Amino acid sequence: MEQTIINSDGYPIFIGNNLYATIKSFLLQYEFKGNKVFLLVDRNSRKYCLPVLMSNVQLFQKVFIMEIEGGEETKTIETASIIWQKLADKSADRNSILINLGGGMVTDIGGFVASTFKRGIRYLNIPTTLLGMADAAIGGKVGMDLQSLKNQIGLFSNPQTVFILPEFIETLPPRQIRAGFPEIIKHALIYKKHYWEELTVQDFSDIHNWDEIISWSVEIKNYFVMEDPLDTGFRKVLNYGHTIGHAIETFSLQNDEDPLIHGEAVAIGLICESYISFKKTGLKKTELDEIASYVLNVFDEYPLRSGNFDFIIDIMKHDKKNTGGKFNFTLLTGIGDALINQDVELTLIRESLHYYQNLFR
Repeated sequence: MEQTIINSDGYPIFIGNNLYATIKSFLLQYEFKGNKVFLLVDRNSRKYCLPVLMSNVQLFQKVFIMEIEGGEETKTIETASIIWQKLADKSADRNSILINLGGGMVTDIGGFVASTFKRGIRYLNIPTTLLGMADAAIGGKVGMDLQSLKNQIGLFSNPQTVFILPEFIETLPPRQIRAGFPEIIKHALIYKKHYWEELTVQDFSDIHNWDEIISWSVEIKNYFVMEDPLDTGFRKVLNYGHTIGHAIETFSLQNDEDPLIHGEAVAIGLICESYISFKKTGLKKTELDEIASYVLNVFDEYPLRSGNFDFIIDIMKHDKKNTGGKFNFTLLTGIGDALINQDVELTLIRESLHYYQNLFR
């Protein structure tokens, strides 16, 4: 794949498997030679991805490395405090830069730390997971969780740039690749129907053209971001599948020994919110069946129990998209068409969870 450049909200996104010369020239262009460069990693990105960068871009051998634990449980104010302290201990200043090398958790908290340390230092993202490449590392939303409530603390802050190297997908276990896929499914569902048709013509297990799929997924997300950088209206389309998905993810983090990964919870959210779209905004039954069938071909059942529905709905009450005490959803009128700011009654939310349950009976 040749290098692809997508211009986002004041910064470039580079996509390609041979970006090392571009990364090197970018770092030199910003004259980091005399400034301190910090690198945030988790255990996996340090083990599998950092050596590749070090061998191809000599500057990475001179950076100060900060490692944090992987997983959503790490995305807390306590972790941010540790990183802030490390930056302070190493005398980071306003001219320093933080490079975030990892999945969505690393780029989320790394972007937040950089944007608040000394009222803001520069940062750039090199996502290493499919979720990060296709969605999380772009768009300028940075932040952390509050206890187990998703993304309650954060701000809008753009990176200097994003470098996406699809080759890093080869370092991921199958579960992590699968968990990145629902964001790509979401992008296909909310934008134009022909993207959905192009995506679903192939089985997930047969997909090898990740560079192409990532590129158009980034282009779709960037389209909504550019139209509404601060998420005041149009960009809310990107919330599809996430109102229920985030609540189920939080529930799983609090209750499961092996919690759902973000994308696995979003997959459930896509099915439930497609059902709500069928009942409320005109999504055809055939399209609902098509969406549910495709998602279930990728993901196994998650054992949702009716006795936990109230707990999940209580978590949803903390969703930052809610207004006036009402549950705020993005819903589909059809594949490729979405409506924002849809109030959904509690009974229909509960009904959608039952719908997901019944798919496995």
